[in-house]
Amino acid sequence: MKNYADLVRLIDVVKAEIEMLEKDHKFWFGKSEHLSVGSEGSRRYGLDVSTERSDRLDKRINQLQEKLAYYVVIEEEIRVNIEKLEGLPYKIAKLRFIDGHSYNEIADILGYSYSDIRSEVCQNNTTGTNEGTKHVDNL
Repeated sequence: MKNYADLVRLIDVVKAEIEMLEKDHKFWFGKSEHLSVGSEGSRRYGLDVSTERSDRLDKRINQLQEKLAYYVVIEEEIRVNIEKLEGLPYKIAKLRFIDGHSYNEIADILGYSYSDIRSEVCQNNTTGTNEGTKHVDNL
């Protein structure tokens, strides 16, 4: 994971995978929380197969829910820390990479012209220090 946008995409992927596995679970286990006797999977493939698949799905769903909770905590920590930063470059970076606004929208939100925002971004993308290049993209 390189940046915040990757983390958000990863959270979305994990949520989608959980949703897909929960649909599979309904096929194998049915709607009842107690027995899988009435499920489509148990009717087609038998109760043993249905129970085995259901157990595997439960285990995988729980693993993904733990992973999702971990990623959500990290995402929230990043948001909280970004909110604490001050200065125009940080405001621009937050609006662009955290909130997903375009530079035109950022200019409107902050009350600057589009060219002022682009100038600030270009100025902050590279510095003349010995440390090399500083990229706002990695926030």
